[in-house]
Amino acid sequence: MLYSPSAEGANGGRARVDTGSDRTGTRPAGPGTRTGGCACACLVGPLRLRSGTGRDITPRRPLLQAILAVLVTARDQSRPRSILQEMFWGAAPPDKAAASLRNKLYELRKELAPLGGEVLMADRHAVWLAPGRIRLDPARPGGPTFLEGMDLRIEGAELFEDWLREMRAAEDPAPSPTGPAAPALSGARGARRIALGLLPSLHAGLSRADLIRADGFPDAIARLVAQTTTLDVHDLRGHEVQAVPLPVETGQGATHFLQARVERRGKRLNLTFRLHEASARRLVWVSDPLDALAPDHEETVCALAETLLQQMAASPAAEGYPDLFPWTALTALFSLDGALIDRTEATVERMLAEGGPAYLDCVRLFAQVFKLHEGVARPERVTPEALVDVLAAMPPTHPLLPLCQSLAGYSAHMLMGENDLAEALVDEAARRAPNLALNLDHLAVMRLMRGDLDGAGAAHARCLRAGAASPWRYTYDVTGAMVSMARGDVRGALTCANRALMRKPRFLGALRYAMAGFALAGNAGDARRMQARIATLRPGHDLSDWTENLMRRTPPGLGARLSRSLRDSGLV
Repeated sequence: MLYSPSAEGANGGRARVDTGSDRTGTRPAGPGTRTGGCACACLVGPLRLRSGTGRDITPRRPLLQAILAVLVTARDQSRPRSILQEMFWGAAPPDKAAASLRNKLYELRKELAPLGGEVLMADRHAVWLAPGRIRLDPARPGGPTFLEGMDLRIEGAELFEDWLREMRAAEDPAPSPTGPAAPALSGARGARRIALGLLPSLHAGLSRADLIRADGFPDAIARLVAQTTTLDVHDLRGHEVQAVPLPVETGQGATHFLQARVERRGKRLNLTFRLHEASARRLVWVSDPLDALAPDHEETVCALAETLLQQMAASPAAEGYPDLFPWTALTALFSLDGALIDRTEATVERMLAEGGPAYLDCVRLFAQVFKLHEGVARPERVTPEALVDVLAAMPPTHPLLPLCQSLAGYSAHMLMGENDLAEALVDEAARRAPNLALNLDHLAVMRLMRGDLDGAGAAHARCLRAGAASPWRYTYDVTGAMVSMARGDVRGALTCANRALMRKPRFLGALRYAMAGFALAGNAGDARRMQARIATLRPGHDLSDWTENLMRRTPPGLGARLSRSLRDSGLV
C-alpha cells in the first residue's frame, strides 16, 4: 500500500495511493497496440528479451533492463511513476527524478520498437506494459541467479537494490537473514559457530603507507562486527601462510575468509573486498570499490560490515549453521512476523536459562517494544531497575555494550517513558560507538523528543549512510518521517513513509505517518485507506495517544492543521 506523490501539482492533482487491489481489470491498450506477437522475457540469468520469432531484442543499457524487469514482474505489469522514481533516482529532487524517468521511458520505447505497435505505455500516474505483449518466462528450479550480473552502480537506486535482493531471495531456497529462517541461524543447540578470517590484502608493489591505510579498513569492519555479534575473528594477516584455512572440519577455525584487493589509481587507493566460504573457497560476495583515501569513510565501513553479516548469514558453512547472535535475533524482531518474534524470544529465554550472557537480556527487553507497538502480543512489564541491572552485569569493555545501551535506552523511552534514563544511555552508546546505525536512529529519536530538530536531522542523515545496507532500513525511514513531520515538511514525511512501506508494507509506524501526511495534503480518501489497513493489521488499535504525541512534536501551526485534518477526515 504505497503513496504516489504526484501531489499538489498542475491541475490541482493530489497524492493518490495504489493499493494494488483498486483495479477491476487491466487498462485498455492504446489504439496502436497489437495482441499477437508476444515477446518472452527471461529474468533467470542475465536478462534476455526475445520476440515471437526468436529475435534477441534485449535493451542494451542495464538501467533500461532494470526498469523492464520491474514492470514485467509487477502485478498486471504496472507500476506507479512515483515508485519507479524512488527505485532508481531516490536521491534526486522530484522534478529531476521525473525528468530522468521520462527520458529512460523514451529510450526503452525505442528499444522495444521492433515488437511493433505500442508496448510501453504511461500516463501521469503510472507506467505499464500493454496486455499480452511481453510474457515472463517461468523460472526453473536450481537455475542461474535472478537477473545475474545486474549492477547499476548509480546513486539513489537503493530501493531497486533492495527489490533485487528480495527477488533473488525468493528464488533461492537457502536461508535468508531477513526471512522466517533467521532464528534458526543463531542460538540453536549444537549449531557450529561461524568464524571470520582476515586474509592479507592482495596488491602489487604498494607503498607501506598505502598498505597500512588499507589494512585499517578490515580492522574497522572487525570492530563493527564485534559491536553487533559474538562472531570470532581470526587475523591471518602478516603471517607467512598461503591462505591455508584453520581446521574447518573441527569447527576450530575460520568458516569464511575476507580479503581486500588494493590498487593505486592516480590519487585514489581503491579497495574491493571479497568474501569466500572457507572449506570450498566458494566466492560469496564482492563489494563495490571504495577509495581508502576519501575522508569520512566511517559510515561506508558500517554499511560494509552490515552487508558482510547478511552475506555470511545467507551462505552458511558447509556443515552446520552460522551463529551471529544477537544480530540475527534483532533481524528476526525487525521482521515484524509475530510467530518469528515469539520463536526468537523463546530462543533467547532458553539461552538465558542455560546461563547465557547478559546481553541476551537486552534483546529480550527490546522484544517487548515490538510486542507492544506492533500489536504482536502483550509485553512483559519492565522496570528501570531491572534494565540498569542488566547493563551493570556487562563488563565496561564488552564490545556489545554500546548496542545493549542503545537497545536498553530505546526500551526505556518506548516502554516506560523514562526519557532521562533513555537519553543518557543512548548518548553513552553514541560516545562508545559513534557509527553504529541502529544507535544513530535511536539518537535521532532522542534528539527529536527534546525538540532538537537540527540534532535529530544530523543523526538521521548519518544513520541513513551507516545503515544503507541494513535489513531493517525501513525503520530508519520512519524516523525520517518523524523528523520531517516535526519540521513541517509534509511531502518529506510522505516520501519517507513511502520508502518504509516499500520495504515493509505491514509496518504500523509507516502506515500511521502516511495516514497523517495524506490528511494534511487534503487527501481524505487515501488517509482512510491507511487507517483501514492499520485496523486490519491491528484490530481495535487506538490512534489517539499516537496522534497526541505527534502533535506535541510538530510546530504549533502544523499541529493545529493536523488535528483539524484528522477530525475532518473522520480519523480521530
